[in-house]
Amino acid sequence: MNAIQFNQLMSHTFTVKKRVRDWQGNFIDSTTTTGVEGFAQYGKKLVTNRKGETVTASAIIFFKKDAPIDSEYEYWLISQTAPYKREDMEVIRIDPIEDPRYGTIHHYEISVK
Repeated sequence: MNAIQFNQLMSHTFTVKKRVRDWQGNFIDSTTTTGVEGFAQYGKKLVTNRKGETVTASAIIFFKKDAPIDSEYEYWLISQTAPYKREDMEVIRIDPIEDPRYGTIHHYEISVK
């Protein structure tokens, strides 16, 4: 699959929220990015979270390499805004997928619940 074909798959639009804890330990949104192009593959799938536990993801979201997400940071919410709405989905795990030809990130596969 070439880059043009891959980009054509990005038919969904998402909002990405980075979450931090306030002084009381509650989550608040520190940044919100709207209009992020991607693709969601809905359906239950077993994935491993950051703690090594097997959990059930409700979807896998695919983002391009320039998506406003950091695979090293763990507190994110993603909501789908088009072609239909899905409210906030909590990120379980972010997997950067490398392009073996260049050793750079090709895209992100994000497990959510």
